[in-house]
Amino acid sequence: MSIYFDKERRLGKAVWNGHLSGAEYRELVLLCLDLTDRHELLGWLGDNRKMQTIEPADLQWSLEVFVPQIVTGPLLRMANLPSEYEENRQAMEIMLEKKSKLDQKLVIRDFDSEEEALAWLLELTE
Repeated sequence: MSIYFDKERRLGKAVWNGHLSGAEYRELVLLCLDLTDRHELLGWLGDNRKMQTIEPADLQWSLEVFVPQIVTGPLLRMANLPSEYEENRQAMEIMLEKKSKLDQKLVIRDFDSEEEALAWLLELTE
């Protein structure tokens, strides 16, 4: 995974690649949360196109830790480039269901292109 952020525009981006699980997956997710909170990012682009399956234990951890923290953080918008892997998309759907039960402040949208996603996120800073 590669992580980028633009401090001036208050935007972050994670590009996932392959299969990550266990401590490695959790450490990277926590790193994204820390970056978001520390720099008070308003928008995030998750490029999940090459992200493979999220293991059941990691999905459970995400529901218990990641989702509650992301909805209480500073993010207002999250743009998602969905994975090409069906199992990953199903796991993301489960996380979205959990998110919708917790908070409506964070708006999450799927996009087909990075350009479209970035344009939507940049509306926050204009």
